Amino acid sequence: MVKHTTTVKKLISKGAKELSSAHYKKARQTFETALELDPNNVSINYFLAAALEELCETELAIKAYYKVITLDATVRQAYVQLSNLYYTMTMKQDALSILEKARNQFGDDLDILYLRGQVAMQCMPGWHLPMLADQERNDIYDQAISKMVRPDDIVLDVGTGSGLLAMMAARAGAAHVYACEANGFMAEQARQIIKLNGFEDKISVIHKRSSDLVIGEDLPEKCDLLLTEIFDRAIVGEGALPTLNHAWHHLLKEDARIIPQGATLYGVLIECPHLQKFHHVDQVNGFDLSPMNVLAHPLSYKDAQIGLNETEDHRILSAPFTIKKFDFTQAPSVGFREKTDIPICQTGQADAILMWFDLHLSDDLIFSTQAPKPHNHWRQAAQILLAPHPCNKGEKIQLSSTYHTYFHFEVSPVQP
Repeated sequence: MVKHTTTVKKLISKGAKELSSAHYKKARQTFETALELDPNNVSINYFLAAALEELCETELAIKAYYKVITLDATVRQAYVQLSNLYYTMTMKQDALSILEKARNQFGDDLDILYLRGQVAMQCMPGWHLPMLADQERNDIYDQAISKMVRPDDIVLDVGTGSGLLAMMAARAGAAHVYACEANGFMAEQARQIIKLNGFEDKISVIHKRSSDLVIGEDLPEKCDLLLTEIFDRAIVGEGALPTLNHAWHHLLKEDARIIPQGATLYGVLIECPHLQKFHHVDQVNGFDLSPMNVLAHPLSYKDAQIGLNETEDHRILSAPFTIKKFDFTQAPSVGFREKTDIPICQTGQADAILMWFDLHLSDDLIFSTQAPKPHNHWRQAAQILLAPHPCNKGEKIQLSSTYHTYFHFEVSPVQP
């Protein structure tokens, strides 16, 4: 027995030197020999896993690291290496699952917590949790779903995320819900959540974009009701228009219903120099930084913490106006061009358009972002104008709003 133990120790020492010298094939052979003598030795299994990893024997390395954790759950580095392997294989769900186990095992380890956070951000944008915590949003969707779902309904939930809306529909009595989710991580999360809540027999999660769904393959028939919440703070930024257009043409019955039924996007012109500075720099602390303006672009709007009550930071220059009304009860156009005459109520310089929306869940249920509360996920949006426009009280100016995958706004005098 003493001789046996001595041999194992010598093999571990020999293999460790081979590993550190990058002689990975020799190290593998040495550790496999040692493993025959002592198959449950934690060090041998760990070093063998490391050698296999270097040799790109990924599946074998994963099995070896799992064995290490099974033998001794306190080997911290085995969790880290496992998560790295999964991450490089683009199996981010598995990487996050391993790091969650590590977090439970090593609760005070800040490095593990940091790694878990980094992987979590790669799996899905961080706005999902604040969105799910918006109780007002959740409640109004629940009310609309409870009101509109019928017992025989085949429901399609587009962009199911956590599966929340799909479960609301199942609870409301839908015959079956097909919940599609393009993100693989979220699709798997939805399956787990739906099973946890006891709805796995009434909800099918499909890991696809809705535009890739095929009747007769993914769905047994066209659907009676569509649910979706794929709206950003200006309604269209998450691809809502082409998604709903496709659904109406390919996935829904002619007399289908939809939640939400429509939306209205509003705006006002505001004078807001600090927003304008986000897109234009000149002198900064005595230095000319104007070449940085090459980065200025009009293709995105910012989350606005401004509101319609004037402060020292901004002034409201126009009356509120409608940018676009959307009717989702029929196939919407994937793009649009609108012109709006805007009455100017204060003299100043229009630096940006402050936007908000009303989401029409049903005939009598409306969620508005005109005056968002601190706990609301959706907020107003600020579209900064690349060319600030002078405004004079009492005149009208024209806003041209164009959308085709992105917004383009132009402000000009009203032509006589």
